[in-house]
Amino acid sequence: MTYKEQLKMWVEGNSVHDKDEKGDQCCPDFSCCMSELKAPKEERELFQQLYLAERHNEYESMLMMFLGRALPFITDKKVYIAGGKS
Repeated sequence: MTYKEQLKMWVEGNSVHDKDEKGDQCCPDFSCCMSELKAPKEERELFQQLYLAERHNEYESMLMMFLGRALPFITDKKVYIAGGKS
């Protein structure tokens, strides 16, 4: 599956972890591995629009937001994401 195919499925609400001979790819919000992290549909649609429009800074900011949401499920330590806003 291509990343664009995975992205389309994720926007539609089907979080699929893509693991094949090329590697291992979570959904942008990691909901394929932890369903409680699923972003609202509006955020998924916005992320897809930004990604397809190649608006790198904006969709990368959303990736940092998704990562920030996932961290409390991984650790109870305070984590600073370099380049992120505190």
